[in-house]
Amino acid sequence: MRLTLDDLSAQTRRHGTPTPGARKLFSIMRDEMALLPSFLAHYRALGIEQFLIFDDGSSDGTRETLAAQPDVVLYEARHRFGKPVEIVFPDDTSRKDRFGTWVKAALPHVEAPGEIVAYFDADEFLILPPGVTSLAEVFDTMTRGAIPAICASVVEFFPETLAGLDGAMPDTPKGLFAAYPFFEPEPLVTLIEGERPDPFGTSKTNKLFEEYGIDAAKPTFLQRLTGRKPKPRFKRSPRHKLPLLRRDAETWQVGSHYANRPPSADHLLTIAHFVFTAEFAAKIARARRWKAHTEGAAKYDHYDQLLGRMRAEGGRFTGPASTRYTDPQQLIDVGLMRWPGAQPG
Repeated sequence: MRLTLDDLSAQTRRHGTPTPGARKLFSIMRDEMALLPSFLAHYRALGIEQFLIFDDGSSDGTRETLAAQPDVVLYEARHRFGKPVEIVFPDDTSRKDRFGTWVKAALPHVEAPGEIVAYFDADEFLILPPGVTSLAEVFDTMTRGAIPAICASVVEFFPETLAGLDGAMPDTPKGLFAAYPFFEPEPLVTLIEGERPDPFGTSKTNKLFEEYGIDAAKPTFLQRLTGRKPKPRFKRSPRHKLPLLRRDAETWQVGSHYANRPPSADHLLTIAHFVFTAEFAAKIARARRWKAHTEGAAKYDHYDQLLGRMRAEGGRFTGPASTRYTDPQQLIDVGLMRWPGAQPG
């Protein structure tokens, strides 16, 4: 199936109407009730005025909850996220990808033309720089500087030990940061003016996979003979994304983590990525069943192995450098955030 960005109305159903000029956030969700209350509360507090959310066939009450929110415009489609498609961009270039990736490019582009739109998954919680209190200030910075996109480090947060995954899922943003407060204090992405982001660092996920020998594929006879290493099923967990992007005739999203234009080299935000939570085991099971993620959900097969080995070995998430999060200045100090004129709180 070949889709242009303008095919949105033919491929989706919309409930509600986008408000021109409102600060908008776009997301794709499926069975996210465990995180949805915190997600909505967090971004409302940061100044989001309207949510454009594509529901990918939820069955846990996510769709009904979203439909009941006056500030949510809900979208649905017949096709699921993982359906193979060819995406045609406004410059007539194309790429083979998945239906969900097309939705990421098309929906904000068509529904908020000329506007800056935020884009976060349900387990991604933006942290603002010191002294910045609202996304309105970030949007204004982009408008004044004619900035097409801003990049963010995607930093996985985690508890100290496996015991931290027990109990109920926190239902507030404050509760999430309290239950899963640790991160690795090292930079993940390099920004150079006029170039695409370079995600050079190692995510916490990949550190854990290496520590516990996950995806240590056995070489074939020929590989042993030639000294070549077997190709891993899963490569790297995301270390960056472009969560703020102007959607217009010159700027659009390409894939899940890039745009056709480079982001500002002077601004870098941070996303707290809550992967290792009380929902970890349930999310693994869902992802492996759906197989809609990249490479047939190979990452979640590895997560399943990781969880089993950590349980067997009494493993812990924290390492020698792991740091408890207290404030955004920590993120600036270690290269995970950059913001001109940021004022320590």
